[in-house]
Amino acid sequence: MTTPNLNRRQMMIGGAMAAAFTGLAPMVANANIVTSNYASSTLTIGLFSGDISKLAVNKAVHPMVQHFARLEQEETSAVGGLLLGAGAAKPDRPETLADTLKKLKAMDPGTKFDRLYLRSEIDGHEELLKIQKQRVKEGKAGMDTTIATILVPFIESHLVMLHAARNSMAT
Repeated sequence: MTTPNLNRRQMMIGGAMAAAFTGLAPMVANANIVTSNYASSTLTIGLFSGDISKLAVNKAVHPMVQHFARLEQEETSAVGGLLLGAGAAKPDRPETLADTLKKLKAMDPGTKFDRLYLRSEIDGHEELLKIQKQRVKEGKAGMDTTIATILVPFIESHLVMLHAARNSMAT
């Protein structure tokens, strides 16, 4: 996928996601998903991704990595805001994610930072995709299943973008 195609795709996905979550916000506020393991698991990865993407906006040197970081920061803010706004508790960050965040904070801008950021994002998106697909597979009616159903194609698209960025760094 070329960079111009990737940029158009990102804009379309970002706009669609913002519209979808704006429409869901009033319904989620009245839903009872905030005590679920689903919300906690989704927030654990999403908030971490938002934090490292905030760093990457300023530290990444590869243009595709910078572009993805800006997109990811906005989208994790939307999803996190939706779940937290509905009353979900902010989960504790697992030690492994806290350690990765510390490493990224301590790193200077450059290719090493970009590679660790991409690896962390790929791992996180793969785990997040499993969480969403499991919720969809369970087939229970509810807002959490609706959110998971919407997130699956976005996460899959993000994985395509992340792999494209990683591959472009290899050349």
